[in-house]
Amino acid sequence: MLKDFGVIVACCNYDYLFAKGCVASIRYFLGDVPIALIVDGDVSTKALEKLYDVQVIRRETVTSKLLKERSFGMGLTKMVAFWESPWENFLYLDADTVIWGDVLQYEKLDQFDFISDMVRDELSDQHISSYFFNIDRINQFFPDFDWRKYRNYYFCTGAFFAKRGIFSLEEYEEILDLVEKEPNLFFVGEQGFLNLMMCRAAEENRIRLGQAYLEFLVPDYSCELAQEAFPIEEAMPSPHHKSMVIHWCGYQKPTTIARSIYTEPMTFCRQQFLKDASSLNLKEANSSLIAEDLQYYVQVYRKRIKRKLKKVLAS
Repeated sequence: MLKDFGVIVACCNYDYLFAKGCVASIRYFLGDVPIALIVDGDVSTKALEKLYDVQVIRRETVTSKLLKERSFGMGLTKMVAFWESPWENFLYLDADTVIWGDVLQYEKLDQFDFISDMVRDELSDQHISSYFFNIDRINQFFPDFDWRKYRNYYFCTGAFFAKRGIFSLEEYEEILDLVEKEPNLFFVGEQGFLNLMMCRAAEENRIRLGQAYLEFLVPDYSCELAQEAFPIEEAMPSPHHKSMVIHWCGYQKPTTIARSIYTEPMTFCRQQFLKDASSLNLKEANSSLIAEDLQYYVQVYRKRIKRKLKKVLAS
């Protein structure tokens, strides 16, 4: 592992319950590697700071005016890491992920500037148009970018290795302006434009781009296959497992109440946080998680109702 290296997790009030599990997984599998949280909102992070020696980056502590004013919120908060990371080299993680095994074996930032997840199958035009950007219009704004050349590189941006400072703030500001002007050009939060920034930089020889089998995207697999890949035996991770970042991307999140997806790795890590923080036994920890998850669903449905009311009032 490089000397100037740490792990960065972005979270908000809404997904902090998962961020606690994510950070616990880092400590469990990666030992004393430095950790930082980029926090959007006013959620208290004191427990993580005290328990796991976590640094915290908030809007008020960010040095760049552009980032402070325009890079906090859904699909934007993680971008802060490219300029405000405490370390030159970092592993970025979404809050709804957990580390499982020694994923630092994929860190090759002495050879590359950005390491993304390896695409399993060549992406179709339809897939790129659904999850990244409008392929019919992208060359209207980036005429020199050959998007077809990189169809085997576009990835889910929930986990990646990168170096600080590989993109300019001026480029990012131009992208943010374009997103505001053309809201239907890029898709899934920052995912579309971050992939474009990454691939354009590689095409222009500004960065060295690498890939690794880093992410396991839970919605892409059945519960049976996910359990086979990351088994829990006697309330502990099995020694026979893949080393990856498990990511619950999409709308189905890894609560204790969820039944249609495999959630045990996140549950184990959230239990681990509670054990480390308050010495709860397994039964007490499970009761606490269920209560927290019920509160989470209340917040989810409140958000949905507010969105529907806005649409009705707007029409």
